[in-house]
Amino acid sequence: MNATIPDTITDSRAPEGVLARLSWPFVWIARREMLACGLMFCLTLGLRAALLPWFPPPIPAVHDEFSYLLAADTYASGRLANPTHPFWEHFETFHVLQQPAYVSKYQPLQGMVLAFGQKVFGQPWAGVYLSAGIMCAAMCWMLQGWVAPEWAFLGALLFVLRLGIFEYWMNSYWGGAVPAIGGALALGALARMWRRNQLGHAATWAVGLSILMFSRPYDGVVLALSTGAVLVWWLRKSRPAFRPLFARAILPALAVMTVSVAALAYYNHRVTGSVFTLPYSVHERQYAIGPMFFVLPLPPQPVYRHAVMRDFWINWVLPQYNAARADPLTASLLKVATFNDFFFGLWPYLIPPLIWPYRLKTTEEKVTVFLLTVFLISIVPLIGVEPHYAAAACGLFYVRFLQSLTRLWAWRPAGKTIGRALVALFVAMFVYGFNQNLSILIHHKEYVSKFGLARLQIAEKLSQQPGRQLVMVRYPAGHITHEEWVYNRADIDAAKIVWAREMDPEHDRPFLDYFHDRRVWLLEPDQSPPRLTPYTESRAEARLQAQSPPYPREATR
Repeated sequence: MNATIPDTITDSRAPEGVLARLSWPFVWIARREMLACGLMFCLTLGLRAALLPWFPPPIPAVHDEFSYLLAADTYASGRLANPTHPFWEHFETFHVLQQPAYVSKYQPLQGMVLAFGQKVFGQPWAGVYLSAGIMCAAMCWMLQGWVAPEWAFLGALLFVLRLGIFEYWMNSYWGGAVPAIGGALALGALARMWRRNQLGHAATWAVGLSILMFSRPYDGVVLALSTGAVLVWWLRKSRPAFRPLFARAILPALAVMTVSVAALAYYNHRVTGSVFTLPYSVHERQYAIGPMFFVLPLPPQPVYRHAVMRDFWINWVLPQYNAARADPLTASLLKVATFNDFFFGLWPYLIPPLIWPYRLKTTEEKVTVFLLTVFLISIVPLIGVEPHYAAAACGLFYVRFLQSLTRLWAWRPAGKTIGRALVALFVAMFVYGFNQNLSILIHHKEYVSKFGLARLQIAEKLSQQPGRQLVMVRYPAGHITHEEWVYNRADIDAAKIVWAREMDPEHDRPFLDYFHDRRVWLLEPDQSPPRLTPYTESRAEARLQAQSPPYPREATR
């Protein structure tokens, strides 16, 4: 393959993109960077808004979503953390700390995005909606630093169709867009410093890493080390003068990182009491039976006060740990397959354009493959992955895809435009994933309707009752642990509806006395439909006398 690949984005030899031949407006917009980024932002928000009559704002259904919504409610109330409730054992739930503070275990940035939507628009999803638009604009900006503008514009359009509108990064409260923004800023700044000598973007690089620090710190460390290695390599090669390098790059980056680290330390101190301890770490020590990294040994089994939580860690998380530890190679390949299928679809047919050509000819290609390799190695020790685990590095998949398309576009064996035909084929296959994404969104809506909608309907029914309500949730043995009803507002005592776990008379009597001014209900969610009836202590005691409690307390390991 003999293809001329420009060494810089401004090189006049940059190949005319496939779409540049179709219409001059495309080329005109693509070559105006900020206009192209603004168009991606508006296109993402406009297309998703057009779908609102059929796909309204999502209903939370996943454990993580409720945890992030608790964070949003906490921050919207003007607090970084909530005090531990005196009857916190009745409120224990997944991915939420009860001690030393009542707060989400997750890093705060996704919750702050939701809090912005809740505070400004009265709807947390508004924060998700806007962050997805910013993500697509940032991705366009990042791609412009790595490839010619027409190819960057094409890649950004594909990104909008694949991830900007239909995937759960837009249509849930789970996150994905926020770390993707951080990764796009860091990678786009890296390319501009290294390829264009724009040292001022060192501050942008630091901002991107700071976003990851406050959303996905492990991924932030991996990206900081890998991109930092590229920058060190470039500095050793180019040897710029120290004084302008210090003034334009090192000092601004240090200032941004200093402020970010100080803010994170303050947040940790307010939540955990230690500037060095993340809420996530405290949560794992209190509840996790299997570490997130299979290379680590199993910790002592925590004391579980509710069997539904024990079932989750024993029957869901621990098998993942054991499987990854028993066969790390297969587990790693499955993780890679998950990412390729999520970002591109039609697995494994889009593997060729990701690795084509097999010989890396340009520095940009080598750096891209290096960064992707570091990322893939970083996920090997994890016991499991979700697509948003790769949010910080998702732009690298698209850079590599576009680099391969650029090579193929110039490939003319025996004077025939076979390469261009392959480009059209791969782009068409990519766009075909649009149908897959729409099916995923429809499936997610159907899933949410089975649980999330049922919970929402009962909450709406209770909100119409006079006075304040208390719901005692009773799970039978074998309850599906992923359908969790016990999640509450940041200020539990002031909430219109309080959701709590039924335990035993010894613990329930003082708990009910504490909430004596509320109407008490018994919720049996595994009935069809979920059954809500007035709660009486005599009924609870009769049930306990007739059978052993479905969620016995564990006094010892």
